[in-house]
Amino acid sequence: MHYSVQIFTWTARQGVHQVGSVIEVDAPNPKAAAVSLLGLRLDDSGTSSRLAVRVWRGEDPDKVDCDCFYYH
Repeated sequence: MHYSVQIFTWTARQGVHQVGSVIEVDAPNPKAAAVSLLGLRLDDSGTSSRLAVRVWRGEDPDKVDCDCFYYH
């Protein structure tokens, strides 16, 4: 499957902001798409390292379901 991935980070001073641009990835599922980019451990809950990704299929990220994962 083809996925689009956005990487985000956040700080108390700057709030949430996107890191880089949207990346297109071919992967078997959304979690694999997120792991393939940085090779870091991730999950959908728990304490994170202030780095997260949003993964979706389709042309318009505002009109499709997406998955969010947090790097640990």
